[in-house]
Amino acid sequence: MPVYLLGSLLWVALFVTSAPGQQRLQQSHPLVRDPAAAAAGRPLFVEKCSPCHGPNGEGGHGPSLIGGREIRRASDRQLFDSIKNGLPGTDMPGFPMPENDRWRMVAFIRSLNAPVAAQPLPGDVQAGSDIFWGRGGCSDCHSIRGQGGVLGPDLTDVAAIRRADQLKQAVLEPGVAVPDGFRAVEATLVDGSRVQGVAKFENNYTLRILDRGGRLHFLQKKKLADISFKKGSLMPGDYAERLSDGDIGNLLAFLSRQSLRKWEQE
Repeated sequence: MPVYLLGSLLWVALFVTSAPGQQRLQQSHPLVRDPAAAAAGRPLFVEKCSPCHGPNGEGGHGPSLIGGREIRRASDRQLFDSIKNGLPGTDMPGFPMPENDRWRMVAFIRSLNAPVAAQPLPGDVQAGSDIFWGRGGCSDCHSIRGQGGVLGPDLTDVAAIRRADQLKQAVLEPGVAVPDGFRAVEATLVDGSRVQGVAKFENNYTLRILDRGGRLHFLQKKKLADISFKKGSLMPGDYAERLSDGDIGNLLAFLSRQSLRKWEQE
């Protein structure tokens, strides 16, 4: 019998059975906001939950635990009780284990959905800063607090709006999810000249392109011979080859601190 956590009826059990005004208190535990506890919860999750939910909570036989509204709305106590008691009538059993281990598993599940600023990544932040502003070339296209380039997204608040997995993917696989306003494009004018950059705006009549020099071009489509949108991102996709694992870890640690809000580690 495979081991399951949070079966497909978890959401019904958590929310339908709790009528308005009868919601359980949003009880928590200090371990839930402890990055070390989340790290300790990962092997517990992998051992007991990965047959259903995947080693990183990405889903499989059971639902994904990443990005779902239901997980974000569930209280820490509700998640804890689901791990402890299981869900009657589903494939999900309860798990006998020390209470603090259950809280560590809750911490890990929370970390899957929390913005990375809430639990910054380990690494040498200063070394990551040196890579960002120096040999990594990141600041050629990205800015932080008004310094740097403009061709790529501003990263001043990136840690408050991206999860750890999203941040890592953006660095190592930038072409997987290109943000709106940053599609690579090349426009050829009727005189044969070309403009390359990212498309900031497009409608039936006009196209606005921001080039690598930071110049914004307002182009009328009737004066264009061709428009070619490129697949992927203008950002290099070879950082895994250009940088060591340690360098990438340090860069991600630096980016995980880029937030306008000060996050308290409870």
